[in-house]
Amino acid sequence: GFIHLAQRANGSWVNIPIMLAVGAQDGPTLVVDACNHGDEYEGTEGIIKTFEGLDVSKMKGSFIGIPALNAEAFAEMKRYNTLDFVPQDLNRIYPGGTGPMTAYVCSWYCENIIKKADAVICIHGGGNSEYLEPVVLYCGEESPVAYKSREMAQCFGFKVLWKNTRYAENSGIEDEYAYQMGIPCITPEIGGQCTRMYQRDEHKQMLETGIRNVMTLLGILEGSVPANEGVHHYDIDYIYNRNGGIHVPVKKAMDSVRKGDTLSIITNLFGEEVDRVFAPFDGV
Repeated sequence: GFIHLAQRANGSWVNIPIMLAVGAQDGPTLVVDACNHGDEYEGTEGIIKTFEGLDVSKMKGSFIGIPALNAEAFAEMKRYNTLDFVPQDLNRIYPGGTGPMTAYVCSWYCENIIKKADAVICIHGGGNSEYLEPVVLYCGEESPVAYKSREMAQCFGFKVLWKNTRYAENSGIEDEYAYQMGIPCITPEIGGQCTRMYQRDEHKQMLETGIRNVMTLLGILEGSVPANEGVHHYDIDYIYNRNGGIHVPVKKAMDSVRKGDTLSIITNLFGEEVDRVFAPFDGV
């Protein structure tokens, strides 16, 4: 159902949708959310698919699914809730606070859901403008919460893990906030508008498998976690072009590159090259 947070002038409600599966026996609580950014739908469908397949009579603990945390932005099919007086990026303002509605949604969610979780999975994607090769991010270095986050990332099933050691205390990002609160958290990133036509079912299945693997790791579900062989551990950087235009990739996902290699070419509306993006170091 829906948690009503605030009523608009027209009588409709600002909501958080929530799906609860409470096991027959006590155990840990896993929170899985999607759509911090309203146009990243892959996680929404992965959560629904996972929820529909759960048998609470065989569970030790609880599953809390939030299929569209930023439901206002989801309804608009946009990254942000543009009904805010000043639009906020929900995944840059944790733990929220007073002010625009998005900040209040964030604050309520942190106080009433995240702080009561034993582990969190925060699903993201490429949205309406990007493509993301499947990757799982986890935070931390030498600490128990970092080790548990790494275990969760390792068992999720994606082949690329992103170890974030450059987290900031006040970054406003959900997984970094959870880590600093002592709560293991991972961020699977998958898909986007480029893949929804042909890989939709595949991505839903990958997310359900990953979520169930984490539930097994935590002891909520029975069984053993399958080995995830051939995993790549990378640090990740975002690289930007200077001039706008049509983006023409030269390298493809998972290609090895050397420092100085051309990653992509930017052309103008007449097909003329106006910029080129180079690899700043050896990588993938």
